[in-house]
Amino acid sequence: MKRILLTTLAIVGMTTGLQAQMSFGLRTAANFAKEVRYSSYGSSAYPAITRLHVEAYVELPLRNNFALQPGVALQQTGSKMSTGSQNGEILMDGWRKVQYLEVPLNLMYYFPQNNFGQFFLAGGPYTSVAISGKEKFSRTVEEIQFGTRKNSNEMKKYDAGLNFLAGFKLTNGFSVHGGYELGLLDIKLDDKISTYNRVFSIGLGYQL
Repeated sequence: MKRILLTTLAIVGMTTGLQAQMSFGLRTAANFAKEVRYSSYGSSAYPAITRLHVEAYVELPLRNNFALQPGVALQQTGSKMSTGSQNGEILMDGWRKVQYLEVPLNLMYYFPQNNFGQFFLAGGPYTSVAISGKEKFSRTVEEIQFGTRKNSNEMKKYDAGLNFLAGFKLTNGFSVHGGYELGLLDIKLDDKISTYNRVFSIGLGYQL
């Protein structure tokens, strides 16, 4: 967490190089989210589940084709929770779905523009707070409880990590992109198993 905060402060410091007027944009994407688990026995991952990402951002141009993009997003994560089958029957069939209010801060780099637009790469930290969540086991759907009790079924309310983004922005302002979100905070209250969010996304955007 300390490294994320230091990175955020370093990027914010670059805003002293602003050269042009800021612009506004919207970005939406299909999320293919999953949870990875680490324990003394090794690592494992639940199957991915399709979710949604919606984001509004401000772009602040910097020097040398760089720009800063702070934003606010609705980020949906989770995973399927099927654990295999035995004698043709699924042992556990369910899912976990969590909605976060997320604040990303991406440093953008735009490659030289051609007749159609320009490619871009981006990356930076994010922090998020869970606003709701549900779990389904077999036929039962329950609300997720967010708290601080160790070794309980509750989840932690906060997450943080790193964003990575690549895409192409057309001259008319529309864009296509692919992204990856790497969660760095353990989201479960379990001393024996650490659980982290992983999200791959494909989406569209528009910038004024």
